[in-house]
Amino acid sequence: MLRHSFSSLILLGLTSLASGSVLYARGEDVAVGGKWKAHDQVTAFQQQASDGIEGEIELRFKPGLNDGSGCFPYAAVDKDGFHGEGLRPTGKSGGDCRDGTKGQLYARVGTSNGRTGILYSWYLPKVQNAEKHKHYYLTTVVWVHSDKCDPVADDYRVVGVSYSTGKETYDTSVSGQTLYSSGDSGSGPGNTHAIVGYDGQMNVFPSKDGADYALNPPMISWKKLSQPASEQFNGVQYEHARCPFTDNNIQASLDAAFNANFYTGLAPEADNCNAADTPTPTTPPTQPEEPASSSPPEATPSTPSTPTEPASDPTTSNPPTPSTTDTGDDDLIEDGPEIAASSLPADATYTPTP
Repeated sequence: MLRHSFSSLILLGLTSLASGSVLYARGEDVAVGGKWKAHDQVTAFQQQASDGIEGEIELRFKPGLNDGSGCFPYAAVDKDGFHGEGLRPTGKSGGDCRDGTKGQLYARVGTSNGRTGILYSWYLPKVQNAEKHKHYYLTTVVWVHSDKCDPVADDYRVVGVSYSTGKETYDTSVSGQTLYSSGDSGSGPGNTHAIVGYDGQMNVFPSKDGADYALNPPMISWKKLSQPASEQFNGVQYEHARCPFTDNNIQASLDAAFNANFYTGLAPEADNCNAADTPTPTTPPTQPEEPASSSPPEATPSTPSTPTEPASDPTTSNPPTPSTTDTGDDDLIEDGPEIAASSLPADATYTPTP
């Protein structure tokens, strides 16, 4: 028995060394490189969105969280790859985890069924309900639509919001109850930021309260994480939790949160927009060749020709015929001015999902 256990430990060590990283367990949770740190000592990243249009919509639709019970969000991993060690699920549901200055919001843009979704997730050091354990993620996916080529952020609008009810399940039926605010990003005048509610259980839901007291921790895009941080997210092994935005999990998360009814009556997302501007070269039809005759051509007797016109005077030269071809430049066709992108109208009230 002891010999078997010792052999298993040696095999685990060799496997870890071969993979280039060493995994250390804390209880049943396993971190890359043994990088655990007290949950309230993990420093959050400063707010940073992706480059380009992805980052613009990450900010434009960044949600707020009304957290009435249980833990507040905390940063899960710092820039050096240290993971918060979490809290034992004992005592009060919000015991030792309601510091509103320690939070972080994680964002990642992706697609499911050809539609664009922005996944936002908050990490909690513990969750206390029927399934009590360390580490948990609350997630919402904001589904957006634009039918324009090369859209800007103002061209996108929300068509639905999915709310996580567990590690891999989502509720899409309550999307119509979502309230929106102008948010904290300053990305536009419209109410584009969903207000999400949480009460200490496993799920999030549309908040019935305004955004006056909503938590808005700094948002960090997946693409802006440091390499040690992304490696920790991709490599950490939770006993109970599941990180929804890792390389291995992001597509399954978006697929689970997708609802085709959000896009009923809407055209497909604009794609390959430049195809119509690029002329397709045409190839002239090839004339079929005459089949070669297998028999030699018949000889045709020659007949002396009789001139029917008087011979021309060799001393008289014909004047050159002027060219009738117009060598001037063809008129150039210019594209008209680009149509200015429309922006959302200002709305100071909280409005339900269209």
